[in-house]
Amino acid sequence: MSSLTQSVRYQRGLGFPSVIAIIALASFFITILFKVGPLYMGFWTVRSIMEDMAADYGNSRENNSRAILTALEKRLDVNSVTHVKLSDFDVERTGERRFNLKLNYEQRTHLFFNIDVVVSFSHKVELGST
Repeated sequence: MSSLTQSVRYQRGLGFPSVIAIIALASFFITILFKVGPLYMGFWTVRSIMEDMAADYGNSRENNSRAILTALEKRLDVNSVTHVKLSDFDVERTGERRFNLKLNYEQRTHLFFNIDVVVSFSHKVELGST
């Protein structure tokens, strides 16, 4: 057997089982991306709303936690955020016209078969810190 024929035998490339394994692995990660991705996009929307509230707080008249939660509820409604409840937020007074707005919640989504994914989110902004 010549060395050329022998070297070609060792350079055949991926076999069928290897291709199937790569496709299965790619499908698994794409499924996770499509199931968990929207959860993070929803959180980023809520985080953006909280950051906007912190930036706009100096121009507002909200000086108690109920008024802050009412303003937050309006912003969530305008942005069609339905996965977060108002009870997931906590407003804590830290001084005269200064508050901490905290968000803590978990979201669960079905992945496949009997496997669910639970993702926990938290964010905090200071209102009136300037």
